[in-house]
Amino acid sequence: MKRVNFKAIYVTVSCLIITLLCGCNLFVTDKDKFYMDKNLDYSLSRIDIEKAGKDISIPAKIGDTTVWRIYLADPYYSKIDSLDVSKVKDLESFYLKLFGGGSASKLKELDFSKNKKLKSILVSETNTLNRITFNNNCEDIYLESTSVKKINTKLLKNLRDFSYYNGPLEELDISNNPNLEYIRIGNTHLKGLDFSNNPNLEYIRIRDSNIKSLDVSKNPKLKHIIVDEGTQIIGPTNAQIEYNKRTE
Repeated sequence: MKRVNFKAIYVTVSCLIITLLCGCNLFVTDKDKFYMDKNLDYSLSRIDIEKAGKDISIPAKIGDTTVWRIYLADPYYSKIDSLDVSKVKDLESFYLKLFGGGSASKLKELDFSKNKKLKSILVSETNTLNRITFNNNCEDIYLESTSVKKINTKLLKNLRDFSYYNGPLEELDISNNPNLEYIRIGNTHLKGLDFSNNPNLEYIRIRDSNIKSLDVSKNPKLKHIIVDEGTQIIGPTNAQIEYNKRTE
């Protein structure tokens, strides 16, 4: 009988095992899944969904770099089913825009309640998104082409700028936002707004909504109001007022 070369067998089996493990993505790291772009001030700007999966959980750091800004702008990210940013404690800015991929998106919820440093949120063309939970320190919110119907900003004392366009918004509570300066709303089902506790409000733009009147009697800093034709402005104001023609 020929003598068996156990060393050769061992090496062969070891190579096969390593190949199989690599094929199972067990050696995939966060650097393989997420890309930090130094040209965008080290924003997390790319996710490899094939490696990260469709249920994305973003870590606090990619390698040695802390994630402080998320900037995702591509219809490719319509493949994401869920997005968890709860571990990103230093997150200050979040930007998600799907462009033409919004109708294919399955993303239904975003929760920023644990991102205490987050100040700026922009979410655009995420048609299935129907729920957003904000953190209390948020200052700027921009929502466009979502399915969010109700928004309560009562706990957002630092809210300065709020925009909502092209969606089924029915309720918006801005009754406790004393630092609000700019509000822009367009193409919604919203029927009313209370500006009584917004003494620093400077700019109002409301277009293609169901709002019939605006009481601005307690907004002494108002400089500019843009509303649909036929909207009644209640109260004395020195603001410049412009009227949009209603779209059919």
